[in-house]
Amino acid sequence: MDVIRLKKGHDLALQGQPEKQLFSAGRSTLLKIRPADFRGVKLKLMVKEGDHVRTGAPVLYSKTHPDLFFTSPGSGRISRIVSGERRVINEIVIDLDKTDSFEAFERFNEQSIASLSSERIKGQLLRSGLWPAIRQRPFSTVANPDIVPKAVFVSAMPTAPFAPDTDYLLEQDDRGFQSGLSVLKNLTGRPVHLVIGRNASHPLLTSVKDVVLHAFTGPHPAGNVGIHIHHIAPIRNRDDSVWYLSLQDVSRIGKLFLTGKYPVEKIITVGGSSVEKRLYMKVRQGMMLGDILRDNRYDENSRLISGDVLTGEIRMPEEPLGFYHEILSVIPENSDRPFIGWLRPGLRNYSVSNLFLSRLLNNRGAGLDTRMHGSPRVIIPFGNIESVLPMDILPTFLIKMIIARDIDEMEKLGIYECDPEDFALCSFVDASKMEISEIIREGLEYVEKNG
Repeated sequence: MDVIRLKKGHDLALQGQPEKQLFSAGRSTLLKIRPADFRGVKLKLMVKEGDHVRTGAPVLYSKTHPDLFFTSPGSGRISRIVSGERRVINEIVIDLDKTDSFEAFERFNEQSIASLSSERIKGQLLRSGLWPAIRQRPFSTVANPDIVPKAVFVSAMPTAPFAPDTDYLLEQDDRGFQSGLSVLKNLTGRPVHLVIGRNASHPLLTSVKDVVLHAFTGPHPAGNVGIHIHHIAPIRNRDDSVWYLSLQDVSRIGKLFLTGKYPVEKIITVGGSSVEKRLYMKVRQGMMLGDILRDNRYDENSRLISGDVLTGEIRMPEEPLGFYHEILSVIPENSDRPFIGWLRPGLRNYSVSNLFLSRLLNNRGAGLDTRMHGSPRVIIPFGNIESVLPMDILPTFLIKMIIARDIDEMEKLGIYECDPEDFALCSFVDASKMEISEIIREGLEYVEKNG
């Protein structure tokens, strides 16, 4: 096993780290499906209001791949379909039954999974609705079933703020993980790269089969799959495809093949200084944030983020947790601007550099909230961005070329290796207060449409 050591990056010292205690979120009365979670596919409805669906039953399908289904995370009645401009589907609301009924899929034992054909695996994943768990780079879209990637990546060492501990996740439930890896290997016939932390101790991670094992060390974003791809199997052009998925999604795929039922639960973390109980929770896919926090008091003047504080999405209590998110962050909402703040010594200000005296107090994160502490300004090349990006890329020049919409230069500077989540820390430390992640996303979308 090779070990890749990264020095660039930064671990945010946020208050409210989740404790390793697992609780169940209980049963909710409704679930929601948000098609916007699935990038890169145009969806069409297969149900109407009033229809009854079972868990794992198709409710949407891809217009370009009609055999790719997006299925219901619960059994119940379709109570509402909300559409936006140009009849784009914003959400599908399902009123749950008191007991679940499941669509039946093929079941296999561990021995037979190892010999399944690629076509048989693909058919089961497409029908069941678990295919969207597999995404592809470049562009971070739902994987295209018609192509074969050059590699598959599974990240088992998330380093984002409040990210779940991989060893703890496997201690709570390791069913399906090895079977899921075997499914991925047979699906593509390409190397499956499993990336773990240097100190990973769970025996399933260190003795796993059917994978190429790697270890990374270093501060965030060392756990991002984009960083792993960059150092192990770099993306050279727009046709150079790499697939990726999370550890829990691998386990869900394994459970699908072992049980013949669509797996609806996953473990998430709830963290942040504005929530009373910081813990691990077992939740159902599509569950409302308000239901997840039902028995957990939090400050009303808080920002709820589906995902981590660097890359997540702001959502209201009546909105669901994102399909790919495994973190619920609750942080203070603050828009106050301190009087002559630039003259203060900054004893409570968070500092990545040596700008404030708080650097001498170990940056305990007491002063972190939603404030930007400044307004957007011209690009100032202080080197802050480069100091937290462990990639062989010139981010400042790439940002300028994206703004200029120069596709040739974007490609030369490595736009296809980029993803907004890998540049989120750059946005945090940038002295120019630019939304760098959004600029990267705009660049990717522009190249995808016009390249």
